[in-house]
Amino acid sequence: MKPLNLLLVAALAVPACSPGPQPIAYGEDVGDFCRMVIVDERYGAELVTDRGRVYKFDSIECLAGFLLAMEDTAAVHSLWVTPFQTPGQLIRIEDALFLHSPMLRSPMGANLTAFHADSITADALVDSFGGEVLDWQAVLELVRTRPAAAGRHGEP
Repeated sequence: MKPLNLLLVAALAVPACSPGPQPIAYGEDVGDFCRMVIVDERYGAELVTDRGRVYKFDSIECLAGFLLAMEDTAAVHSLWVTPFQTPGQLIRIEDALFLHSPMLRSPMGANLTAFHADSITADALVDSFGGEVLDWQAVLELVRTRPAAAGRHGEP
């Protein structure tokens, strides 16, 4: 193989090897925290490790509970949530706004829902659904201070 072709193949292979999310098989995949089948395409979430291991969850609260229960979070590469506006898709938590509202019942009952931060404002969310807009740290604090909000406890 010519050196230029080899370089091109290597360059294309590198992005394929970097850790990232996997599609959730709704109705089939089981959450790694609550051990329930993931069925609602508006609430899936994932944790990806540096080694590419993907943990799947049926809700934001299960992702948060799993993360809080981890002994060593240094190996966490990225966290992903499904935005309510685009069911079945995943976005990085850095690109999300979180709403805590009883008008939107998440699968494990903590009433936490993610939205694309670039497509809706916090004021518009509250006007539409009531509740309180949270950042990721506030989501973790909510789950930490209300363990029942994390759903059933699994083992990370």
